[in-house]
This record gives sequence, C-alpha cells and structure tokens, in this order.
Amino acid sequence: MIYWYSLETYTFMPRKHLHQHWISLSLLTLVGGAFVPQLSVIAQPNSAEGIRISMAFEPPAGEGMPSRTAGGGSRGQCPNVAQGINPPLMALVPAFSTQPNSKQTDIKGLTVAATPTFFFYVPPIPATKAAFSLKDQNNNDIYQTNVAISDQQGIVSIEIPKDTPPLKVGQTYRWSFGVICSAENTTEPKVVFVTGEIKRTEPDASLKAKLQQAKPLEQAKIYAENGIWFESLTTLAKLRQTQPTDSNLTQEWKQLLESVGLETIANQPFVNTLDH
Repeated sequence: MIYWYSLETYTFMPRKHLHQHWISLSLLTLVGGAFVPQLSVIAQPNSAEGIRISMAFEPPAGEGMPSRTAGGGSRGQCPNVAQGINPPLMALVPAFSTQPNSKQTDIKGLTVAATPTFFFYVPPIPATKAAFSLKDQNNNDIYQTNVAISDQQGIVSIEIPKDTPPLKVGQTYRWSFGVICSAENTTEPKVVFVTGEIKRTEPDASLKAKLQQAKPLEQAKIYAENGIWFESLTTLAKLRQTQPTDSNLTQEWKQLLESVGLETIANQPFVNTLDH
C-alpha cells in the first residue's frame, strides 16, 4: 500500500510569508484509503561503567530480521533528498520486509508504554520546521505537534505527553514525521516524510518481574531480546544522554542500531534532550 501526505491546514502564500505562517502539518492519507493496521517504568539511570551487555534486537515472533537494505527510507520532494543525500530522513524503528526478497518494508515496532517516545534522524536538509502526527486504527488524531529543528543534523526525540489519550493494549497506531524544506525558486514548500506503525503490548508477569529487578542498562537488553523496540531504544537513549562520555553505552547504542540495519546513523548526535 502506498501512502501520500499533504499539508492539511497550510495556506500557500508568497515566499516571503512562508516562514511566518507555519500552522500544522497533518500527515493524512491521500492514496490507499482509510488506515488499516498491519496485524503483525524506566528506572533512574545509573552508571554503566564496566558493564558489557549484548544489545542485539530480537524481532517479535513471526517477523524476520529487520534491515534497511530493503528500503525503509523517507519519501518526499525536498531537493537535497532528490539529489540522493545519504543517509536520508529516517525513523529509528525497525523496517521489516513485507515479503521475502521484497524491497517493500513495514516500519514498525512494539511498545509497552501508554505514551511512548519516538526518535528520528534528520539529515542536513535546509529546514527549520517539522511536524509529528499519531493516529489510531480508525484514522482519528491521537496527538500532533510542531517541532523546531536546526540546521544541525542529528537525532530528534518526540515524547508523547502524559495527558495524551493512552495507547490501548493490542491496538496498532500510525505515526508520521515530516520536514518542510526551505526550497529555492518555488512558491510552495516541499515536504519529506517517513511513516510507520507502533503497537502497544502488555508484558507478562515473568517479564515484568525481570524488568523490576534489573538496572536500566539491563532493562534495555531485556526489552530488546523480547522484541520490544521502543522501550529498549528509549531506555538506552536516556542513559546515553545522562552519561555521554561512557564508552560502553556508546557501544551498546551502536550495537542496538546495527542489529536493525541503522548503522549509518549510529554515530549521529542527539539534537534535543529527553526529559528525565
């Protein structure tokens, strides 16, 4: 299925007014009809010095090994992207092939959080604004926000506010992240975006017990080996941001991203900081 998204409430104006009239980027499906889901506690950080853990991600049951070699990049009209900028705009989410040897991928992952955190790599695109959208399986808005981005390339995090309607266990949601490019010689803004799915799951009693007894770095490993991508990534990201000089954490982060084909952005800096 192919998806295309547009500016729902953006009024096209003369170029000199474009940067003064950012409203909201609602990433709506124009091709493919209504959204159809594809069925398919973090403790306070502490030092990870001396701790070496295998942080490889184990896909959920029924999924093959994720890889970006089969696709999973961004789509859109930004001039820099059209020129083949590499790596492009990417979500820090596994990309699973829809069929063996297929170049089509589903970018998706599991979460146990009612209000999860998302991460995106933003390449050096001339842009200052981006937007994030989260919708339920009936295409109803759950959360939308505008995001200020700088010219510096790096990883952007988006935390869903605690007062947002919580994700329901067993349901799949679609998210989209788009960047407005500052294109030259045009009266209309250009958009590059990436979209995918997130599904909330409920850990069983055994898994909950393991997490409660584990330190943060061990929690990240437990999440990863149980196919729960979003909490593994978020836990490790928070540790890295509180301990940026810890070489062990740098290696664990690199290993986690490499295990899902995201090695090209494993060394990118964080553009914004997560709340702790």
